[in-house]
Amino acid sequence: MKVLVRDYVASLKEREELDAILPDLLSELGFNVISRPGRGTTQRGVDIAAIERGKNGKQRFFLFTVKPGDLTRQEWDGNSQKVRPSLNEILDDYIPTRIPEAYRKLKIVIVICIGGDVHESARSLLTQFTKRHTTRRVSFEEWNGDKIAELLLSGILREELLPKQQRSSFQKAVAMVDQPDIAFEHFSRLILSLRNDIKKSKDAVRVSRQIYICLWVLFVWARDIDNLDAPFRASEAALLNLWEIMKPFIGKRTADAKAIAAVIQHTVNLHIQIGTSFLDRKVIPHVNHRHRLSTAVATRTSVDVNLRLFDTLGRLAMVGHWMAWASSIGGTTNREFDKLRERLVKSGVQMISNNPALFLPLLDEHAIEITLFLMLAVQSGAFGDMHAWLMEMNSRLDFATRTNGQYPCRFSEYQDLIAHPREDTDEYRKDALPGSILIPTLAAWLAAFREFEALGRLIRLKVDKLESCTVQLWLPEMESEDHLYLNDDSHGAALADLPIEGDGTQLLQTIKEACDTSEGFTALSATRTGYWPIILMACRHYRLPIPPQFWIAHLIPPATKDASGVSSS
Repeated sequence: MKVLVRDYVASLKEREELDAILPDLLSELGFNVISRPGRGTTQRGVDIAAIERGKNGKQRFFLFTVKPGDLTRQEWDGNSQKVRPSLNEILDDYIPTRIPEAYRKLKIVIVICIGGDVHESARSLLTQFTKRHTTRRVSFEEWNGDKIAELLLSGILREELLPKQQRSSFQKAVAMVDQPDIAFEHFSRLILSLRNDIKKSKDAVRVSRQIYICLWVLFVWARDIDNLDAPFRASEAALLNLWEIMKPFIGKRTADAKAIAAVIQHTVNLHIQIGTSFLDRKVIPHVNHRHRLSTAVATRTSVDVNLRLFDTLGRLAMVGHWMAWASSIGGTTNREFDKLRERLVKSGVQMISNNPALFLPLLDEHAIEITLFLMLAVQSGAFGDMHAWLMEMNSRLDFATRTNGQYPCRFSEYQDLIAHPREDTDEYRKDALPGSILIPTLAAWLAAFREFEALGRLIRLKVDKLESCTVQLWLPEMESEDHLYLNDDSHGAALADLPIEGDGTQLLQTIKEACDTSEGFTALSATRTGYWPIILMACRHYRLPIPPQFWIAHLIPPATKDASGVSSS
């Protein structure tokens, strides 16, 4: 975190950015700021003047000369805006004539404050200058980007990293972190406002760092009150927005491109950290106890339990997919991440087994979470557990639909969910489930597991009770690249009227052929660059079905050749 804050500080301009942070930071540290930066006034080398009260009660008079970026040989001397002329003005004019009478007897500390670091080419010049002009009354200190970053992270005025127009949203997000929906709403506004400030590439770097820093601060505050719901959702929104910012820089090797890529990597790591903290604190310790997670929802209605548990399962799966991605960066396998992923799969299986609400979703769209966990589990070899889960889900789907129980529906309003099902009529079922992504997902996986009897039961249910329900999946199209990461417009194509019949072979083949001929998925920047979990995250965050390109390969083995050289599947 400190490294990124330091980079952010180094990118600030002197006027109205770096010198805007320092006065309030000094005030927070106990200084009495008596002079702030101003335009159109003669400052004689001093940007900020402040009085420090030491631990022993003795005061010192601090004079800050502020310069942005790194201190190089070129920035050391030259015109009047360079560091050495500013220091000379302090020594020759400000100290003799401008210090208020009340402070003339105090010892003076001249602080060379820079956003970056002192280059070696300027180090000897700075050292010789300070050594030559150090007296019993006047001393020098160097505050570089690392020092400022440390002070910012240790102070409570972290929100001073933001311009005034965004500060309100940030403060509200942090203040309401114990109310996750409200905190997330304000954090989303903050991200949108920051993104609207981007006019050029340097702005993109600055905004990326601001988003990350704000997310980190939100996480720390949420961790302190033991409620990580808001930062988890905020980390998803942050990553998706950062990816949108990153897109114009893909393929470039500029310093800005590398800087934004570094921010994204930091944010991925932070997302994993937030997710694992949430799971380790709130979920994993309870997965092996019957009904404990269901009871922890603290509600009188099964609707809340169902919604919360499937959401939690999706979070667990998403963290696992990021771990799978992180373990293979650079073509190598990180065994530590693999172990953590296997632990998540085991915990997910226990969670399902001990909380029967996870045997059937109330929302058809929870096929998203089901698919995410299926993908993660089969990658870890948990075929038997997933087989048992799908079989139970198929059985409960059949029973709930035929008995007019709480079968999966398309409603999003809470009151509609509470009242579901209102009626036992074909007309109501047409309204409650006009289309389904759960049914074709379930059918495809049952076919792959060769559970033909269970598949036949699902086919008969479709004919008997859900004849008008359109079974469909979703495929990204070429325009999805422009809208997937922000969900700012409709995009993609429905793979509809899938053949739910026979032994499922035609269904699997239809899905595979559609995936093979679709160019939208491979055209996604997250696919091309290997950041494939971004797509899964976007689908979960914005409630889009998982593209079957992610899972069809698990269900249809690659073509093999027999002894005669003929390909077969």
